[in-house]
Amino acid sequence: MKLLDERIWTLFKRHWPQTLTYWSVFFSFGLCIAFLGPTILDLRCQTQSTLQQITWVFFTQQFFLMVGSSMGGLFKRT
Repeated sequence: MKLLDERIWTLFKRHWPQTLTYWSVFFSFGLCIAFLGPTILDLRCQTQSTLQQITWVFFTQQFFLMVGSSMGGLFKRT
């Protein structure tokens, strides 16, 4: 167990800038997505849309987020 912990710590020390970058990107993106959920009714009122129309906006955003993340994972260059 101790050897595994040392190995993980060594890898982290070697790659901490990349780890911090990935963490901050996913954290900030998660905050942006989480922020939109509670505002769905206000957004519907401001755009004078139906709930079904505004729900499609959120579905489309999440769908293309999944597609883009999958494409990015497939074509990742190291």
